[in-house]
Amino acid sequence: MVVIPESQIRALIRLLADEDERIVQTISDKLIDIGPSAVPLLQEAEIEQPEMAERIASVLEEIRGGKLEDELLRLVAGPDDQVDLEQGGFLIARYAYPSLDVPIYTRLLDEMAQEVQDRIGPRASGEETVKTLNRYLFTEQGFKGNTKNYYEVENSYLNRVIDRRTGIPISLSVIYLLIGKRLRLPVHGIGMPGHFLVKYESDRYKIFVDCFNGGALLTEKNCQRFLTEAGYGFDEKYLQQSPVRAILSRMTKNLLAIYAKLDDPIRKSRLNRFIEILGCDNREGGL
Repeated sequence: MVVIPESQIRALIRLLADEDERIVQTISDKLIDIGPSAVPLLQEAEIEQPEMAERIASVLEEIRGGKLEDELLRLVAGPDDQVDLEQGGFLIARYAYPSLDVPIYTRLLDEMAQEVQDRIGPRASGEETVKTLNRYLFTEQGFKGNTKNYYEVENSYLNRVIDRRTGIPISLSVIYLLIGKRLRLPVHGIGMPGHFLVKYESDRYKIFVDCFNGGALLTEKNCQRFLTEAGYGFDEKYLQQSPVRAILSRMTKNLLAIYAKLDDPIRKSRLNRFIEILGCDNREGGL
């Protein structure tokens, strides 16, 4: 790997101010090829030379986005049961928050899971376990669905959902799943059309958890009624476990829809590439 001197990178960055668009594109491509080592100097120039901020931001997006694409490719290279939902969820968040300190949030999830574990007795039934976890998350910790600003972009990034205790069905469900995994609970995601749920499924106890609505407990008949009243009709496949790739794809598609409304072509393009990498024919619908 060739190491590019800092002085050379700074010289290339200065050339981004050129009036010739062809030169700017050539320089941009060279900086993108240099990759992550150019990022600190680009960030510095973005602050010091606001007149070039837009061009620098474009280069930074290509470097960061390309790096995340490579990470996503590695993440989903194996079988779906080996794809890490937590790693994928925070990878999506790092697209909007490139300096995100993921280990901080990992520790927060660890701590929350431990607090729930401390409340669950060694012989707790499945029903008691679910009610304890629900009470902790939705009453004590205050996680709730964002009914006022449902399409706010921060509802879809896991770090902001944890920060604000607010999200949409799928992001809140992912938090539930990540804590459930730490507790070794038999939980998985259910990607119904128009609404995402969590299912607790053991030999003795089966229940659906609506994380958007305060952890409301639903039976299969409740879910059938929702689907029918929402105009989707009922099909058994709607209540099947969602693969991790499908969950990540659905999270990404939600963001894509938001950025399309915000008319953000750069983010739309990158998120479309994320979806292509995930390779999921996801007809579940969003949110």
